[in-house]
Amino acid sequence: MRFVRIAALPLTAIAVLALTAAPAGAGPVLANDRYKWFYWIGPLLMVGAILFLIALGIGYYVRVLRPKYRGRPVNK
Repeated sequence: MRFVRIAALPLTAIAVLALTAAPAGAGPVLANDRYKWFYWIGPLLMVGAILFLIALGIGYYVRVLRPKYRGRPVNK
């Protein structure tokens, strides 16, 4: 029961943020011809973010999980 209470606050904050930010993305500004530069940089930023998350996961595995389960001491 305590986990549910701890998880409720961040989930509520994320829901409020998503609901209040949703109207900003639906405006006609992004469809305007003056803002076409958003379209080429969006995929590059997304690919960069995905590669960063993959590298973060691999680094965590290499530095923390692999030494932990192979019996070597982990630096603290």
